[in-house]
Amino acid sequence: MSFTVKAPDKFSYKAEEWPQWIRRFERYRLASDLAEKESPVQVNTLIYCLGEKSEDILASFRLSAEDSGKYDVVKKKFDDYFVIRKNVIFERAKFNCRGQEEGETVDEFVTALNKLAEHCNYGTLVEEMIRDRLVVDLRDAKLSEKLQLDSELTLEKAVNQACQSEAVNKQQNILRGGPSGEGSKLISWRVKTGNYRRKENPKPNPDYKNKVKYKANPVRQNTPNTTPNCCQGCGKSPAIPETCVKREMQSAINRVISLLCVF
Repeated sequence: MSFTVKAPDKFSYKAEEWPQWIRRFERYRLASDLAEKESPVQVNTLIYCLGEKSEDILASFRLSAEDSGKYDVVKKKFDDYFVIRKNVIFERAKFNCRGQEEGETVDEFVTALNKLAEHCNYGTLVEEMIRDRLVVDLRDAKLSEKLQLDSELTLEKAVNQACQSEAVNKQQNILRGGPSGEGSKLISWRVKTGNYRRKENPKPNPDYKNKVKYKANPVRQNTPNTTPNCCQGCGKSPAIPETCVKREMQSAINRVISLLCVF
């Protein structure tokens, strides 16, 4: 299946936009099979896509007829012309001060570090520098400590572990009703053993107040029976004061108390 690849838009001639534009052109060059054609054709396509001003810039390079037909030579000249010489110390300072911002994903953080490292001239150490910056400045302190304990940690391994941890944390926030807001959809569920529903803010049952409230049975008091014809001492009927032992004992106690009061 064949398709036509659209060439990138004309260049704005802003030096800071040159790296992005030339990368776009390189992708077009490969996708359109332009890289398989002769070098002069590639040079002419580059000049055409750049726009009219590129003609004068190319002439200022004062290349020989042979070199002006070599794509690599011409591209290198344009790189030197547009790329601004940056202060390496300043660029590295920006790189080393970059931390993961609040709400920034791991992928976004790694992309930002790669972009900052372009002008730091780290050479073959660039992946190690990005790895170190990623591990040290992760917002997840526990994950940062875990990664630091791995003596064989690579950039790819660090990114994979950080992305997995980030995904798990998001899932846990959803299940627990975290700040994502989606947890509110999981407030109620059914349990296998029966229909069970949990409510976030259960309302009181309006019929609760109307339910009958049971009171405790009153404590029975051992009070003497005041029924007529009953003994005032033991409560038996009929009353026979002469034979009531309880009454006789009470009378004896009363006599003892009286004697004590006299003395």
